[in-house]
Amino acid sequence: MKEGSLKPQELKDFLQASYEKNAPKTIDNYISDDKLSNLYGKVYVNHDLKKAVLAFRGTGMENFGTDWINNLIFLVSDPGYKLTPRYQTALKMYKGAIKKYKGFEFELIGHSQSGVIVNNLCSDKVNYCISLNPAYKNAYLKNNEYIIRSTGDVVSKLTVPKKALNSVLYPQWTEKHMINIDKHKVDILDRLNPNMIIGRGVGQQLLIKNMRYK
Repeated sequence: MKEGSLKPQELKDFLQASYEKNAPKTIDNYISDDKLSNLYGKVYVNHDLKKAVLAFRGTGMENFGTDWINNLIFLVSDPGYKLTPRYQTALKMYKGAIKKYKGFEFELIGHSQSGVIVNNLCSDKVNYCISLNPAYKNAYLKNNEYIIRSTGDVVSKLTVPKKALNSVLYPQWTEKHMINIDKHKVDILDRLNPNMIIGRGVGQQLLIKNMRYK
C-alpha cells in the first residue's frame, strides 16, 4: 500500500492486541503469527496484501512490575537498553519476521516504552514506523517514522525538540511526521476521520483512540 499506512481503527486494534496475553487470532484480514509473537509484541500478517504488522506494547505490570526496570535502564543508558531482555526479545521477533516474510511490506508500531524499540528497529527494510506517545530521549527520527502524541503526555515530551531539528536534517520531513492531539488519556483516537491513512498518504489530521496508557 504505497499510498499510505494503517487507518486509525487498524492501528488501535493492533496496539490493543499487543497488550493482550490471548490476543485475537485475526484482525480484519490479518492473521496472528503465534510462533513469532510473544508477551511484548505481536506479529500479524496479511498474505493477500503481502503485508506484516509488528505491534510492540508499552510497559506492563506482570512479574511484579519488573518491566519498569527497562525504563530505568533506558533513562540511564541508551546502549544499555539494547542489552535488556525486553529489547532483545523485540529484536528477535523483528529479525524472525523479516526472514520469514521476505518480499512483504512491514509496519512497526509501538506504544510508550516500545516507541524506543520502534525507533531503533526502523530502517529502510520497513515501510512505516508509527509510535503512540513514545518514550524517546535523544532519538533522531527517520523519514519513514511517524509520531502521534498527546500534548500533555510527559513520557513523549522529549520528542518535541527533535521535530524542528529533523525538518532541517531530512528533506522529506513534513508536519505530518508528528501529530499532536490535545488531552492525555481520554479517547484521543476517536476524533480522527476513520478513513484517514497514517503515513505518506495522510490527510490533514491523524487519530488514535481508546488506548490503554501504561
